[in-house]
Amino acid sequence: DAVHAELRHPLAPAAIQAWSAALPPWVDVKQAVSLADDSSLQALGKGERAAIALAVSLRADLLLIDERKGTQAAIHLGLSVTGTLGILQRAARLGLLNLAEAFERLKRTNFRYRQETLDELLESHRK
Repeated sequence: DAVHAELRHPLAPAAIQAWSAALPPWVDVKQAVSLADDSSLQALGKGERAAIALAVSLRADLLLIDERKGTQAAIHLGLSVTGTLGILQRAARLGLLNLAEAFERLKRTNFRYRQETLDELLESHRK
C-alpha cells in the first residue's frame, strides 16, 4: 500500500498516476508489514521499506526494486532482487516484448538509467 500511495502521489508522472488509479486485475495491493527492528532499512524511503518487509514476510521469490540502497538492503536480508531493466530483459527473453523498443519507451519517462547499461543489455540479448 505504501508503494501504491507513491504511485498516486501528485508529483508522480501522469501516466503512472492514471495506471495506479485503475490497477489491472493481476495487481494485488497488500497492507504494509513491519521490520522495524532492522536498522538497515531505516535510511530507506517508506515505499522501499514496505516492499522489502512484505517480500520478507511472504518469502517472495523475487523483489522488483530499482533504488540502490533498497536493493542492497534487500540483498543483505537474503532476498533475490531485480530492477525494471531486469524485468524487461526477462520479458524479452520470453518473447513478450521487443527490448530495444521497450528501452526507447523507457527513455521517454523519468526513469534514471546509465546508457552503458542499456547498451550492454541490448548486446547480451542479441547473442
